[in-house]
This record gives sequence, C-alpha cells and structure tokens, in this order.
Amino acid sequence: MFQYLPLASQLNNKLKIISGRYKSRSINIPDKPNLRPSKAFIRETLFNVIDIGLCSSSLDLFSGSGILSFEALSRGIKSATLIEKDIDLVRSIKSNMSVLNIEGASVIKSMVNKFLLNHDIGPYDIIFIDPPYNTSLLDETFQLLKNKNYLENNKYLYYEKSKKDKSEYEKYFNETHDIIKDLSIGDVSYTILISKNL
Repeated sequence: MFQYLPLASQLNNKLKIISGRYKSRSINIPDKPNLRPSKAFIRETLFNVIDIGLCSSSLDLFSGSGILSFEALSRGIKSATLIEKDIDLVRSIKSNMSVLNIEGASVIKSMVNKFLLNHDIGPYDIIFIDPPYNTSLLDETFQLLKNKNYLENNKYLYYEKSKKDKSEYEKYFNETHDIIKDLSIGDVSYTILISKNL
C-alpha cells in the first residue's frame, strides 16, 4: 500500500513552504477543525507539473491556509488573489504575508460565489479551487467560472474533491482545458488541467 512522508509537515499549526524564494519558511495557521491544507507531496506534484515560467498571476478560491498561493508566490508568481470567507483565516493569511514581506498579493474576505458574481476577474494564469468536500460548492464554482467566461484565457486549473464525489465536472472545462494529472490519495482526488491553447 502506497504511503508517503510529506516533505513539509504540518506541525504545531505551521506549514513549511517547500521550494522557491521562501523555501523552508513557515506560515502559521489557525487551529480549525475543518481546515485541511494541501499536503506537501501534492504541492510538489502540482508545481512540478505546472510550467510556472508561463504564469504571472493566480486566483485561490476557498484559500483556507493560503499555502497554495504562498507556494506559487515563492516560485515566481507576480500577483496572487486569495478568496476566503473565514475571518480568522483571512487574518492569518495577511499576517503571514506581512512576516514574509510579500508584495503583489491580496486576500479578500468573501464567499466565493459572491466574489465571482460581483467582480470582473482575471485573466488569471492559475486558478486553485479547493472547496469544502461533499457540498455543491465545486459544481457552483465551475458553473460561475464557465458562465462568466473566466476559463477562456486561463492556463492552468487545479481542484480538489472527495473521492466519493462522482460528479462529472469535465462538462465545464472540456472545451477549454485538458486533464494532465489526476490522482487520488486516501479519500481525496486531485486534478490538474492545462489550457488547450498551450
């Protein structure tokens, strides 16, 4: 049975950035029972697949700890927008940005659907989507992204979902993106997509 040891562990409510400018620097995260930051192995896989040299901006929906954006910024993304509704997590992200002296990043306290409905966003080169599992939020988010044509000029998409979620999300992006990595570890599925224009 496959078992991995994370390259960057979550210890004492801290997460380590695994590569780039901020390699080995830690971010603090609040003690939240439903917070599930992306594992180090997954982050490493994600950013090994993405050609970060093609990307200058990212949008992090349901950003949680913000670790995906911190990894992207560490690896050279020039601007990052993080959307999170939980005020404690928003404050934590802002504090970590300050400690790391990060410029070009902003965190917005908002429900993701309200943000997408009320803002003309992008284009963003990378969009991270990691909503709470076993809800309709992933489907709703893809609907909004597609209906508002936010996927047209996007280079990479990444989303996480429960392996029990059997919904067919391909209908939202099969005209604009191809799946380049799709893996499952434990109860979670991880999918990375690339624009058909690349």
